[in-house]
Amino acid sequence: MSTLNICRSTINGDADRLVQLLPTLGEAEKRFTEREKMFTAVKALLAEYGNVFGLCLVHAHCTLENDEIMLGRGSVSQPEKSSELETYYPERWLSSGEPYEFTTRPTVAPPGALVEAFGRLTSHVGVLGLYHIDRTNDKPSKMIEHTEGRKNILMPYTDADRVHAATQAETAWDLSSLDPVTMACAKMVLCDTRTTRNSGRHKGRFEAPDAATFTGLPRSMKARNPRFM
Repeated sequence: MSTLNICRSTINGDADRLVQLLPTLGEAEKRFTEREKMFTAVKALLAEYGNVFGLCLVHAHCTLENDEIMLGRGSVSQPEKSSELETYYPERWLSSGEPYEFTTRPTVAPPGALVEAFGRLTSHVGVLGLYHIDRTNDKPSKMIEHTEGRKNILMPYTDADRVHAATQAETAWDLSSLDPVTMACAKMVLCDTRTTRNSGRHKGRFEAPDAATFTGLPRSMKARNPRFM
């Protein structure tokens, strides 16, 4: 697997429209049932590819304007104009292999065989994707995410955060560290729904949508294959 920087021409007019179709946090969490069974199946698959990737809950953080992508810089992710960026890398992918969030950190793309097998396991759920694991040595094993305007900020998970566990939603799992029976061992990213409930599209786990619930991405989005440089 080689490091890839994404071709700008495939993002303009695509990534922003794609993100508008993603479910809210609350919608995505409701769709992800039978988690232990899915963790076990996906864990075995990701181990075959060296545990470079983890499992993530696909959801929108906020509404993107034309030409914008969700770009992570360190612990902060926010919308940025792709046409103003020189180099950036895909960080999260739908089950179809299409990237929907990006980073300034060099990453590798999941191999086609992994995407195909992952899709067979998870596409019926409609809200599961892959993310490239940052294995920086000094990175905490567990993080919590909150929003400030259109920014999403990651912070180390603390004892104070545990007090509010009932208001948090698990959104990313490094399954190489996960005992399927003991969830407390998981490396995960959590969304603090106390701060995301009324912030754009990144809403809380208990908030029902006003319109029909999310039923999955349109077939045209599932079928599109992005090009990389």
